Amino acid sequence: MEQLLRQIKLLSEKEPKTLEQMALKLSEEVGETSQAVLSYLKVNGSEYKQLGIHEVKEECVDVILVTLALFYKVAENENELQELIIRKMDKWQRKM
Repeated sequence: MEQLLRQIKLLSEKEPKTLEQMALKLSEEVGETSQAVLSYLKVNGSEYKQLGIHEVKEECVDVILVTLALFYKVAENENELQELIIRKMDKWQRKM
């Protein structure tokens, strides 16, 4: 996983989109994930797309990639991602 994160970080450094453009791209990917879920669940008006669980997974990965690229654009150091994930997971766990 660490190697994948390093590769994503390197790619994000080459990403020509601005921070604002990346945030908009993230919104687009979240919307596509929502569409895939609605189609997968055959919600009225969405079932015509005939998307399955594989497409839901692919859209989730798109969200992860754009999110990480956006994060790396603003990150201050190498350890920040891990530190923040641990803190946010602790908070999530406390709320369960």
